[in-house]
Amino acid sequence: MARIVVMGGGIAGLATALLLARGEHDVTLLERDTTGPSGNLDEDFFGRPRPRVPQAVQPHALLGPARSVLRTRTPDVYAHLLRLGAREQHEFDWFTEHPPYRPGDEDLVLVRLRRVVLETALRTAVHGHGNILVESGAAVRGLVVVPGGGRVPRVTGVRFFGEQVTADLVVDATGRRSPVAAWLAGAGTRAPRTRTHRVGLAYACRWYRARPGGTERPQLPRVPYTSAAPYALSIAFPSDNDLLGVALVCPVDDPTLPALRDPQTFDELARLFPSGGAWLSHDPQPVGEVHIMAGLDNRWSPTADDAGPVVTGLVRVGDALVHTNPTLTQ
Repeated sequence: MARIVVMGGGIAGLATALLLARGEHDVTLLERDTTGPSGNLDEDFFGRPRPRVPQAVQPHALLGPARSVLRTRTPDVYAHLLRLGAREQHEFDWFTEHPPYRPGDEDLVLVRLRRVVLETALRTAVHGHGNILVESGAAVRGLVVVPGGGRVPRVTGVRFFGEQVTADLVVDATGRRSPVAAWLAGAGTRAPRTRTHRVGLAYACRWYRARPGGTERPQLPRVPYTSAAPYALSIAFPSDNDLLGVALVCPVDDPTLPALRDPQTFDELARLFPSGGAWLSHDPQPVGEVHIMAGLDNRWSPTADDAGPVVTGLVRVGDALVHTNPTLTQ
C-alpha cells in the first residue's frame, strides 16, 4: 500500500484519487479552493465563479470510450451521473436510418451532461471513500525533491502552509496552469521540453433551458451537432436536465469577437447555423450571460526528455500533462 498525494481537486484529481484509493492505496487529495460546491447543480454551475477554470462553464459531453471506462471502473459514479440528470444518446440517433451494424456499435453512446454533473458524482464518491483524506484550502507551495547523487532526483512529498507531506508518489492534477515545471526548475532538475502548438480559436457559449409548459424534451433534430461557415463553427450540446448549450467558435483575432458578448447578437447569430438553429427553434429560455474562452492551445508537458525522466516519484495527469483543442479533433 502506497502513500499518494494528489494535487488538484478537479476532474483529473478526483478521478485519479478515487481509482488509486480503490486500488487500496492511501490518498491525500489537496484542493486549493476554500469554498466547495453547494450540491445544487445550477447554483454551482451558473453561480460559482471559477476564474482559474474557464472551461468549467463551457459545454461538454462524454464520448463512448469515457462512458465505457466509467461503467467498467466506477459503475457507482456512472449511475450517479444518470440520477443527476445526465442523458445517454446513441451516436447514430440523428440518422434517419441506422448504418449497417458493426461490432462495438453498441458502445457508441454519447453522455449529455455539464462538467459540474461529472464533478459532483466524482466528488461524492471521493468523500465517501475511507482511504481518501481531502484537504480543502490547501494551496501547495512546492515539491520536496531529494537530489539523486548522480542518479535521477526523486520527489518525496509536497510543501504547503509551512508543512510537508511525505508521499511515495505525488500526482500533479493542477491543470493547464500547473506550477510544477517552475518548481522542478527551482529544485535544480533538468528542464523538460514543453511542446506547444497555438490553435488560435476562441469559444463563445450560452445556455438555454426548455420553457415551463413547453416541449421539455424535443425530438432530436436530424442535423449534425456541428455546422460551419467561413467565419465560424456552431456546436449544439443538448445536455442534462433539459439544458442546451450552444457554442460559437471563431478565430481569436476576429475583430467582431467582442460583439458576441451581447446576448441578443449571440442568439441571432446562433440561429443562423443549421445545428444551433435546429435546437433553438424550440424557443428555449436563455440562462445567464455569454461566456467567452480563448487560449485553448495544444500543449504537452512531460516530466521527461530524450535522456529519460527528469525526476521520479512524480506523475502528471489531465491538463497538467496534456491539453488539446477538441474542435480540431486532437
